[in-house]
Amino acid sequence: MLSATLAAVLATCPTFPADPTELAPDSTTVALGVDVDAFAQTSPGKAVLPALAADLQIAETLEILDDCNLALDRTYALVLARDAGDGRMLAVQARALGEPATLECLATELRARGDGVEPWVRESTACFDSLALADGSRIWIGNDYSLIWATGGFLEPIAAKLTGAAPLGLPQSLADEFARLDRSGQLWLAARLDDEDRKTLAAGWSREAQSLTVAADLKSGLRAVVSISAGTATALAGTRDRLLASFANLAARLDDYGVEHRLRERARVGIVAGVVAAEVELDEGELRAIRAKIGERVVGRGPL
Repeated sequence: MLSATLAAVLATCPTFPADPTELAPDSTTVALGVDVDAFAQTSPGKAVLPALAADLQIAETLEILDDCNLALDRTYALVLARDAGDGRMLAVQARALGEPATLECLATELRARGDGVEPWVRESTACFDSLALADGSRIWIGNDYSLIWATGGFLEPIAAKLTGAAPLGLPQSLADEFARLDRSGQLWLAARLDDEDRKTLAAGWSREAQSLTVAADLKSGLRAVVSISAGTATALAGTRDRLLASFANLAARLDDYGVEHRLRERARVGIVAGVVAAEVELDEGELRAIRAKIGERVVGRGPL
């Protein structure tokens, strides 16, 4: 009888998704994805990742990861998601990340830095074990290489998906954005914008934007594709014009820096299928020149 009951329980457990974005709840308003190991192989990645160690807090985190045989360039994927309230999710997939030895190593390092305080309490469930943190957030152990951290309003919806009580799948709140988003590159973003988001986005073209997607491929230079939705035809036209002006201003700034570029020829902006669509390309030489010129002008910063 016990074995039959256990089999029935396990049959209701979902298979942990290869795409952790499927765990983001339907209340999600912003989702960001990074293919970290692929990014680490690109020219910008080779410049950015070592520079992270210049920040003391990040450097300490990197030291902990290194002590536990974890490395950014062996991290398969990272997904962050949030809602309009306190819901937050971080999904990480990295080699050996979810293995017992790795988790114990991380706990040991955190105890040593936290006056012996236990960083979490491990709890076993029928589907996926989890780690309960003192701040009320939780980490689920998806498998030997996947961890999901959640807090606030995301706790119950993610728990429902991981127990089979709710179906897996991309958040329906961002269905339109994911439908026009290519996630095959190293970086992607899908967002529904509220007033605070529009304040955060400094560019003038964001004033009437309702949603935003960005997909960036950095394998050989930069190819970025952007889509922006707005509520009316007038708002779309205004957003298109402001985005064109933003590209013109960027090109003028690169001219001032003395960077040889073809941004004016390679930047394309238009209204396609009811959204403003833009595409920009910079080759490796242009990116190197931009990093070098900015590095000359920003005192105290690294080679970025």
